[in-house]
Amino acid sequence: MESMRDGPQYRLNLENRIVLINKRKFDLLKRIEECGSIMKASKRVKIPYRSALKYIEDLENDLNHTIVSTKRGGKGGGGGSKLTEYGKLILKEYRKVDSILKMHADVNEIEGTIFDIDVENKIANIYLNENKVILPLRGNFEVGDKVLVLISPEDIFVMLKPQESSVRNVFKAKITRMELKDHLVRLTVELGEISLFVDVTEYSREELNLNLGKEVYIGFKAAALAMVKI
Repeated sequence: MESMRDGPQYRLNLENRIVLINKRKFDLLKRIEECGSIMKASKRVKIPYRSALKYIEDLENDLNHTIVSTKRGGKGGGGGSKLTEYGKLILKEYRKVDSILKMHADVNEIEGTIFDIDVENKIANIYLNENKVILPLRGNFEVGDKVLVLISPEDIFVMLKPQESSVRNVFKAKITRMELKDHLVRLTVELGEISLFVDVTEYSREELNLNLGKEVYIGFKAAALAMVKI
């Protein structure tokens, strides 16, 4: 049974075959490559040796590929295990998924309802409070659908006044909180009843003289938004 410390399981699609892998099992494969031994790797990640063998066997059966190559040693040694190219591919794909999810861990989530769809231009319009937001139409959506709009704090930009541009998602907001986060300044801005996180550099904060209580304008491109039906 998987424990909480093993972390979430990621679904990796490799050549149209799906495999589930979590951080602990990822660490096992990574340690095999580093140590050159399944036994040493299993001890490093505290997985029973037999469990490690069973996991590798199940994974290879699911993928119909060998992921760990083992060479038996003689009396003088020389044996060991290493990942095959396919085993290395699993590590690569896991790292990609894990990196993407960590990057968007702090994504803004806003609920809304689609009130209009422009099929020709492939855009949808929703209202967030009294703010009309334009989004790209990706997937099957209909007018009246309840949706969750997702946007990264780094994809929102701050202005002191509206600027003439192709960006139509520009709204007046107020800064209600500021804190340092990963070498950036994280702002909490309010648009009526909606709060959003916005990440800016310290240079931008100083240039715009951003401080608590200041009224600003925020903007984001339609392409920066993702939408899922709820």
